[in-house]
Amino acid sequence: MKKLTLIFILSFSTFVYSSMSYAAWKEHGKSSIGDTYYIDFDRIRKHDGYVYYWVLNDYLKPTKYGSLSSVSYFQGDCKLFRHKRLSGSYYEVPMGKGRPESVDTSKYDWDYPNPGSVGEYHLNSVCNH
Repeated sequence: MKKLTLIFILSFSTFVYSSMSYAAWKEHGKSSIGDTYYIDFDRIRKHDGYVYYWVLNDYLKPTKYGSLSSVSYFQGDCKLFRHKRLSGSYYEVPMGKGRPESVDTSKYDWDYPNPGSVGEYHLNSVCNH
């Protein structure tokens, strides 16, 4: 019985921690410093005038906290052309793999992406999807 319980716990934790790695990430640009951005276009949702979408960032170099990737969930407002980060996690492994470290997104509010920025490119793409 203990063996069966251990197998269940290991299987469940692997599923939970690696679920983002099975998303249909499509490369969606690079930053000027070489970071790569991806969007999961299959999981874009529209509801009550807003668009909801996932973005994965792969960092060329580890962040000061040792992260090599992050996954964020955004709410976009296509009419006012703004977005807000609803949730996010950082990972020590590229492509959002490994154990996630959650981000406190309560401090984030609506943001208007700068012209020519990656945020503008992402929001244009998901609004026109």
